Amino acid sequence: MISISVDRRPLQQLKTGVMFIPVLQDELKIPEPIEAFLNARKLFIREWLQASHFSGKLENYRLLPTGRSEFPFLVCLGMGKLNDWDMEAARRYFGKVIHIARELKMDCPSVYWDDQLPRPKEDSIFFPEIVASMGMAAFRVTEFQTEREDDNDFELTSVQLVYPDAPDELDAFITEGQRIATAVNFARRLGEMPGNVLTPERFVEEVRQLSDSYPEWKLKILDREQLQAEGLNALLAVAAGSAHAPYLAIIHYEHPDAEETIALVGKGVTFDSGGISIKPSKSMDEMKYDMSGAGAVLATIKLVTEMKLPVNVVAAMPLVENLPSGKATRPGDIVKSYSGITIEVLNTDAEGRMILADALAYVIRNYQPQIVVDLATLTGAIIVALGHLAAGMFTNNGQLAEEFQEAGQIAGEWVWQFPIWKEYGELMKSRIADLRNISSKPGAGSITAAKFLEKFVDGKPWVHLDIAGTAWEMPERSYRGKGATGYGVRLLYHWLKLFHGQSTGE
Repeated sequence: MISISVDRRPLQQLKTGVMFIPVLQDELKIPEPIEAFLNARKLFIREWLQASHFSGKLENYRLLPTGRSEFPFLVCLGMGKLNDWDMEAARRYFGKVIHIARELKMDCPSVYWDDQLPRPKEDSIFFPEIVASMGMAAFRVTEFQTEREDDNDFELTSVQLVYPDAPDELDAFITEGQRIATAVNFARRLGEMPGNVLTPERFVEEVRQLSDSYPEWKLKILDREQLQAEGLNALLAVAAGSAHAPYLAIIHYEHPDAEETIALVGKGVTFDSGGISIKPSKSMDEMKYDMSGAGAVLATIKLVTEMKLPVNVVAAMPLVENLPSGKATRPGDIVKSYSGITIEVLNTDAEGRMILADALAYVIRNYQPQIVVDLATLTGAIIVALGHLAAGMFTNNGQLAEEFQEAGQIAGEWVWQFPIWKEYGELMKSRIADLRNISSKPGAGSITAAKFLEKFVDGKPWVHLDIAGTAWEMPERSYRGKGATGYGVRLLYHWLKLFHGQSTGE
């Protein structure tokens, strides 16, 4: 993980290998203090930029050798237009710093900032997010590579924010941002593990290893025997065809100042072949990402614990592998779920809702949360509706909808609300059981899946996030490369922090 620090010393004491200077596209505006500092050293940077036809567009840059030993190189990095400078532009700007420094193989780059530069949000949001973007930009998966190109050998270890007279609270914001990045990257790492490595057993190992570092956690792991004894038969039905054992992992974090308990439930299908209703072979390798909801939930409770947010959180992760075999659940089978509701399994590839049904009901009955949120790579239909730009949001509570929309805007992890009218629920009624696990009619697949889940939340204030389009394949950004995105970690964190607790740090 990159270490990020702040340097409050006057510019006259500057000493760095490379300095990044922000340049607004509007009239190539450069912060006055740094321009005056450079002009005094006969580095007339504005004229040089104009001569080089630099536009100042977001993420465009120019490298300038200075001939000075105290700062041999300057990188002028475009911020774009002032009117377009929002949190997403800020994340892209600071993420680009990491890419350029890595490209130039310059360790410990410095990034200039001062109070004159624009901030689209208050400091308590802006600085943690831009620090997080740098940490996220540095993410790489190399553990499965035995041969690496020379260009991949360089490791960027630190970044310095040159900010004369920076506010005292900036250090805490930097710490928070680094923890956010670490949590997101942890979720991304889990997502990138192939199905033969990240089995349900291995996921449980990851949970246990983390719990050793967090004595605040109360950990409960239900194995196959306990799941059978408790009657979580919908979860067990999905795992029936796999040689890998199923689990329900639950972490309970309590804060002495908390007034409410919030349950976070994440779908954890470590590989989804579709079972007997097998998927097409094309892109089936991407079904290693079907545990992204569980990964986001685990990373979020890790972050909540580190930041000591005054909330009680129950993180539940149903963990299974969905494969066909002679023992697999068949289309047409009927199972009795933990809640007592019977389910007719008409498609074994509609498995996520099955494991979530039991996990939701179990958490609500045994932990009595005031709010329930689930994240799941649940339906391909949500990608048809929203592509890879936003998650589908389904909720029975208008206040929660507003909270998540605001948190999504801050995090750049957008949500879009869909209706869950009772008429959609009619499509999930079975002729011979209480529910069917797929709709009786084509269309509205994401909505009918949400209506299925709603049957298991016991009327609690509830939000369902369908992240099938955002867990991977989101548009690449400087801070977010190909593959697993860790979507949901920052969304949940900002939602919890802003609306249900105030971060206190250490």
